[in-house]
Amino acid sequence: MTEKIESLEDIIKDEPAFRRQQIYLAWFDKNIHSFEEITTLSKDLRAKLKNIPWMTVKERVLQQSKIDGTRKALLEFADGRVVESVLMPRVSKKMIPGDKPRYTICVSSQVGCPMACTFCATGKLGFSRNLTYREIIDQMRYWQELLWKTEEGKVDNIVFMGQGEPLLNYNNVKLALNILIKGAEIGPRKITVSTVGLAETMNKMVDDKHWPPVRFALSLHSAINENRTSIMPSNRADFLDFLVDWSKRYHLAFPSRTHFIGIEYIMLGGVNDSPKNLDALIKLVQKMGSVKVNLIPYNPGSKKDFFGATPIETIKHWQEKMNQKNIICTVRRSQGLDIAAACGQLANLDKQND
Repeated sequence: MTEKIESLEDIIKDEPAFRRQQIYLAWFDKNIHSFEEITTLSKDLRAKLKNIPWMTVKERVLQQSKIDGTRKALLEFADGRVVESVLMPRVSKKMIPGDKPRYTICVSSQVGCPMACTFCATGKLGFSRNLTYREIIDQMRYWQELLWKTEEGKVDNIVFMGQGEPLLNYNNVKLALNILIKGAEIGPRKITVSTVGLAETMNKMVDDKHWPPVRFALSLHSAINENRTSIMPSNRADFLDFLVDWSKRYHLAFPSRTHFIGIEYIMLGGVNDSPKNLDALIKLVQKMGSVKVNLIPYNPGSKKDFFGATPIETIKHWQEKMNQKNIICTVRRSQGLDIAAACGQLANLDKQND
C-alpha cells in the first residue's frame, strides 16, 4: 500500500495562526525560494515542509502577442490538469522614458467551467474541478516571478476573469483574495471578481464579514430575461429582479462612492445588440445605484463559432447613449487576440502561436 504523502495543510493544520501568516508572506518575498528558507519558521517546521513544492503550478506553454505584448501561460498542476492565465501590460500615454508598464493578470478559479455560456470557449471545455487556494495564488506568483526575473515591474491588478466561475469555488477564492491583499500588497480595489450571477452565493457574499471589499463584476450580457437565458443557460427566470434588490444590499455592505458594481456586456451581432436590448440595459442599470458598464467586443474562440461581432459603430453608439443618461460606460480594449488570450477565448490549447 502506497504511503500517503503529507500536504502543506496536513502539516500546518495544528500550527498557530501566525505561522500560516509567516508562510503566506514568504510566498511573495523575491528572496525566498523554498519553505526551508523561511527563517521565521522553527527549524523543526522547516524540516517537515522541506519536501512540499514551493509552487503548485509549472509552465507548459508560454505565448506572447506580437501586437500588444500580452502573454498567456498554460499552467499545469500536480494532477496534470491545466488552466490558462494571462498577463496584460497596461501602457499609459502619460508614461515617460524609463517608466515601467503596469501589469494586470487574469487568473482562473476552476479547471474548465460548468456554466456553459454559449459565446465562451472555456464553457465548451466542461468542468473538471475547483482550484485550491494555492493554485489560484500561484498563478499570480508565477507571473510575479517572471516579472522579477526580467526586471519588468510587478503585478498591479488582478482580475478573476479567467477560466471557471469564482463564486462556485467560494471558500478557496475568498482565502486566496485575503492572502493576496495582505501578502502581495495589492489593494482590494485593484482586484476584481467576475461572476455570471449566482443568487445564493451573491447573497452569501454581502453577508460575509470576511469577504474582502474587492471589485465586483457581473457578466450580464443581456437585460432581457429570455435573451439572457438563450446565451447563458445558468440564468434563472427571476435573476434580473433579484439583481435590482441585491444591488441595494451590496451598496450597503460596501459603502463607497468608488465601489461601483461592474456590468460586463459582450456585444454579439444580431443577438443582444438591438435598440430594444440597449433600452432594457439602460432601464436596468438606472435601478442599480452606482454602476459601471463595460461593453466588450466579441472575440471568436475559433473559426467554427456561430456568433458575429457587433460593428464598432454600434458599440460606440451604445456608449454615447448611456453616457447621455449619466451612466459610466467604457469599451474594453481587447488584448492578446493573436494568441487567443482575450475575453472568452481561453481554451487550454497546448500549442505555441505561429
